[in-house]
Amino acid sequence: MSSAPHDENRQRCAYCGTALHVVHVHGHGQCGLCGTNVEPCCSGASAASEVAERGSDGTIVDKDLLPRVFAELGGVRATVTESSLVLALARTLAVSLDDARIVVDAARELGLLVGEKGLVHLAKAR
Repeated sequence: MSSAPHDENRQRCAYCGTALHVVHVHGHGQCGLCGTNVEPCCSGASAASEVAERGSDGTIVDKDLLPRVFAELGGVRATVTESSLVLALARTLAVSLDDARIVVDAARELGLLVGEKGLVHLAKAR
């Protein structure tokens, strides 16, 4: 028998119920899947700064997500296959490949990703 903790013994997100993977954003910790705040802020972020970090539909926007994933794939200046980016996003966000594909498509539409023929890279900062 393994001495590793079983999934059912892991802490779970109170909102979505998944095994908790905390992502730290602006001094607070949030669920890596649904974005619910699970650890209080200690760096002085205010409600106003939190509102500024939300999309038009109220979801939390992680502006460092793509650079962080690209850093894992070879660096922020790397050009990668779209498939590898989808897989890396699925793992990072703990979502399905279909959901990760939606993130990639949205990033393209927003001009955050550019490329063609199955290859993508981060757009230059505006």
